[in-house]
Amino acid sequence: MEERLNTLWILTQTGIAAEIAPPVFSVLSGIAALALVAFALAATSNMQKRPGRLQNLAEIIYEFFDNLAVSLVGERGRKYVPLAGTIFLFVLFSNLMGLIPPGIAPTASLNTTIALALIVIIYVQYESIRANGVVGYFKHFARWGEVPVFVSPLMFIIEVVSELAKPVSLSVRLYANMFGKEQVTLALITALAVPLFKSAYIPLPIQFPVMMLGLLVAFVQAFVFALLTLIYLALATEHADHHGEHAHAH
Repeated sequence: MEERLNTLWILTQTGIAAEIAPPVFSVLSGIAALALVAFALAATSNMQKRPGRLQNLAEIIYEFFDNLAVSLVGERGRKYVPLAGTIFLFVLFSNLMGLIPPGIAPTASLNTTIALALIVIIYVQYESIRANGVVGYFKHFARWGEVPVFVSPLMFIIEVVSELAKPVSLSVRLYANMFGKEQVTLALITALAVPLFKSAYIPLPIQFPVMMLGLLVAFVQAFVFALLTLIYLALATEHADHHGEHAHAH
């Protein structure tokens, strides 16, 4: 027992335990995706007018994101509810996996968060082109008609840099929070729990408060990712609304 604890202590001190091969995160991401599919199938396989617990939970999630999408994007925002809801649930499931043994969250890998961010940003660009047209898409970057003509080239550069920064901020924010939570938990186990085990062999959950905070972070980060997805879509397609209102007025 003491020899095993000594080995664990050495691994955590040297950081070897924290070094996880990228394919492991890919497998865990697949597990999170399968869990999401299983939840969807279980909640919708036997739809009833009087919903059961799973169906009721699924309807609450859908209605929440439906109201959120309409408030941020407008009526056309309803088409984005499946995307926002799926991202929320996938990120949430992935985050929660970090709270159960072996305590590895897929979102604690930058590869996972970058992939999610790229999916969102590429789709945002697609929707912007679809809503505004190719010419309108580039006018949107230049803020054509909103600022003086001589300022438009500068605005174009600023907007392009801002757009390129979005996937970076999306991915790093989620990664940093989840990776940071795991490192704090590991540090507490290393600094407090392991020495206590070695001396008294009493399994005190020293990391428990951090794990409770991690539960809150898991929900908040999943919601923030989905919320920013809807905000980016609202900003990318706002010009289409202005054109539609203008045409309706005429």
